[in-house]
Amino acid sequence: MQIPNFKFLKPPELDVSIVIVSFNTREILLRCLESIKKQTTEISYEIIVIDNSSKDQTVEAIAEKFCEIGVISNKVNRGFSAANNQGILSSKGKKIAFLNPDTLLTENSFGKILKYMKEHPEFSILGSGIVDKNNNPCPIRLWEDTPQDAALKILSLYDPSRELEKMGEMKAKEVQVISGCCFVVARELIESVGLMDENYFLYNEEDDFCRRARQNGKKICFFPETSVQHLHGQSTHQNCHREKVIVETYRSNVYFYSKYYSFSWSVLLRLLYKVTFLLGLLNPKFFYIKNSRTVDESFLLKVKLLLMSPEKKNQPFYFF
Repeated sequence: MQIPNFKFLKPPELDVSIVIVSFNTREILLRCLESIKKQTTEISYEIIVIDNSSKDQTVEAIAEKFCEIGVISNKVNRGFSAANNQGILSSKGKKIAFLNPDTLLTENSFGKILKYMKEHPEFSILGSGIVDKNNNPCPIRLWEDTPQDAALKILSLYDPSRELEKMGEMKAKEVQVISGCCFVVARELIESVGLMDENYFLYNEEDDFCRRARQNGKKICFFPETSVQHLHGQSTHQNCHREKVIVETYRSNVYFYSKYYSFSWSVLLRLLYKVTFLLGLLNPKFFYIKNSRTVDESFLLKVKLLLMSPEKKNQPFYFF
């Protein structure tokens, strides 16, 4: 569901609340937490970890090594948006930062971000730069997806490597959307546009949030003056949960298309998905499921995707 607008019950007490959602990423999460503690200085902050029913003793490990960090332990995997909302609701910061567990801070990134946002109050959302483990800049889509982009992605024809060039000069600037692996929002913005849309179990939630912000006249900044290292997909690339990731990505994409694209484009994109699933059944080379352990598993998954309805029970479906 999309949580309606609300007001925080108490005024903020800290400069920033850092919200991290974890799912079976104990070791890299511990490294992430260590980097935050080491690099973050001269600001008041809290770290809130929301664990989505990990089976790798994540909660116990945090309690042992970082007893001062607040942990919300879910009995079931509630999804990324819902877990982030839990963090927001318990936060005490003037700003709220969303950080993936498979990231590392190499400098006082949040100190730099908060300083820039104080000097530039026109920005309600700020996303940092992203680098890989070798400190090379990672491509980030700073513009809204078009229906044509969505079609190319469904057909596996979209080339993300072009995004690095399209990003233009690496300087602070206003953009339409930022990367979801590290971004900071003003507390007032959440009171203005509401929490994250919980219809997104996985993916598209930051794009949706940015669109809603811009629809309310708010500005978004890409701030490459500081970057975080991103190890990319450590939660989503777990083999034992790969089918769930693929199914939920499909559902999330279809919901996003129906919410923000025209009726005709939404229908066309749904049909393109079904065509690719069907062609994948006829020719395994046409549709390749990453990290699938066997051909049979991929075959059964494609059958499931072909036959299933992408809408969840009681999930609203937008056509406009």
